[in-house]
Amino acid sequence: MKPKAQQQEKLSWKVHAYFLDACNCDWGCPCQFNANPTHGNCEGIAGYHIITGSYGTKVKLDGLNMALIASWPGPLHEGRGKASYYIDNRADEKQFEALSNIITGRAGGGPFAVYASIIEEIQEPKKASVKFQTKDIRSRVSVRGEQSNVIAEAWLEPIRNPVTGKAHRAVIEIPEGFESTRMDQASMKALVANDGYLSFRYEGTYGSFSENTWKGP
Repeated sequence: MKPKAQQQEKLSWKVHAYFLDACNCDWGCPCQFNANPTHGNCEGIAGYHIITGSYGTKVKLDGLNMALIASWPGPLHEGRGKASYYIDNRADEKQFEALSNIITGRAGGGPFAVYASIIEEIQEPKKASVKFQTKDIRSRVSVRGEQSNVIAEAWLEPIRNPVTGKAHRAVIEIPEGFESTRMDQASMKALVANDGYLSFRYEGTYGSFSENTWKGP
């Protein structure tokens, strides 16, 4: 566990990515409407699959994945968050450094800089087997360690009508959203974190899937 490190030199970066977001709130997530978390605190996982991306002029990030596990004791805007970061073990050293700078917010810009402003304690980014299965509101992100142990998993499934059992389609649009302007809503089939620093397990809670372009600084 470490306090946030000082920011490094910032290079320009840009990613076009799929974003899976999941937390312990009820469907829809009150945070999307500037309200307090459903249960007072927030615990969640975010997964990212980079369709195309670059850091500076030489480092390409196409096809790589990364994940964030985070926890806040109260409303996110009050800060005091903790986080762990995981980078695709297929990344070479330059790609690992680039993705580490982006996801921790040290590179500036995107939603990551906002997260960094409300996170006080972190585990420095680590390489892991980060898999992202892209299936819209059935997408899944998993993080596994060297022994294939599950470090984190977030698995979306459709929200179901309680009477008919049919999939219930819902979309949130936020024209000025810093994470995404349009998010397909889902439920959580599984939401698990167990990395020795943060630990939780939920099902049937909030999930969303979106496609975004972010850049910085």
